[in-house]
Amino acid sequence: MASREARSRPAQDQGIGPVSDGPRPAEPIRLVVSDIDGTLVNHAKELTPRTRAAIAALERAGIGFTVTTARPPVGLRPIYAMLGLQVTAAAINGGAIVDGAFNVIAEKLLAPDVARRAVAFLRGRGLDPWLFTDTHWYLRDPDGDNVGLETRTIGQDPVVVEDFGPELYGHVLKVIGSCNDHALLARCETDLQRELGGDAIATRSQSYYLDVTNPAAHKGEAVKSLAEAFGVPVSAVLTIGDGTNDIPMLQAAGFGVAMGNGSEAVKAAARAVTDDCENDGFAKAIELYALGSQGASGRS
Repeated sequence: MASREARSRPAQDQGIGPVSDGPRPAEPIRLVVSDIDGTLVNHAKELTPRTRAAIAALERAGIGFTVTTARPPVGLRPIYAMLGLQVTAAAINGGAIVDGAFNVIAEKLLAPDVARRAVAFLRGRGLDPWLFTDTHWYLRDPDGDNVGLETRTIGQDPVVVEDFGPELYGHVLKVIGSCNDHALLARCETDLQRELGGDAIATRSQSYYLDVTNPAAHKGEAVKSLAEAFGVPVSAVLTIGDGTNDIPMLQAAGFGVAMGNGSEAVKAAARAVTDDCENDGFAKAIELYALGSQGASGRS
């Protein structure tokens, strides 16, 4: 791992990307796997013109592009519609692999008893948990923290229930604890992971979302599955993300890039750091590290 001094520094707004004195991919990049929220889109959930242009340039260069996200499968639809994508991707932090028509082709469910334990823990901390299956999401309080945000983000209304029954617990891909008290949620992350041990992964995908998934449902495994689907070695994959849940994919890929809006832990896990999501950090990284790797190797 390169030292902090050796990593690329965030780019200036008018630059072509991060400065060029840091590490570069060891081989030409053949696939880019991106996080969505806080990476591909800005905080307003917008794709900037420069981001769209960078993705179009990847296609012209023959470099694959896909996403892996904490969103459920249905939450991919807005991004796919905006970009005209029809590719295999990973939802639920890798808990669901979906094809270009949003059909789930592989999934890793939470064990029912583990889902129940996570729900009980979160309720004990004063949170109203949400449950996600491959088709819907469920909750008790439609006025809870960030319900409106999630509804707008994934383009689907929640199913409001009095409680979660046995049948529902048998189909859970993810439990979410949402809370606008970020310090409380950080403590919940540590304590819940300790409570669940190796039975699940409890990690924040955003400062206000705590995700609980199958222990094999993480973005590191997702990158391996996506590389196989695209027929490229993991060593030729560039990953880019901003959240704690992105750390496994930053470490698994041939070249990992952290967004400038990521935490210090995220940046430490990456080979390079780009600008933040409000200043075209995604596009700047693609221009230098993915498209730039082709020029450096003599490929068009």
